[in-house]
Amino acid sequence: MNRFALALLLAAGVCLGSSDARAQANDMFPSRTAAEQRAKELQCSGAFAMGKEWMPCQNFDVYEKAVSQEK
Repeated sequence: MNRFALALLLAAGVCLGSSDARAQANDMFPSRTAAEQRAKELQCSGAFAMGKEWMPCQNFDVYEKAVSQEK
């Protein structure tokens, strides 16, 4: 999912809290390496492709759990 598509989903009121949506938008990276570095900060591992960008953790479910525990 690219940033434009994400912005459209968020504008449409997808069921994400505002802080969750902001975290997700900030956790999209142009490289796998950058996403893996963020994964270390979130105490998960790996990265997964989201369209042409990368997100931290093995998959979106693990990412959501890691972000919720970061707060």
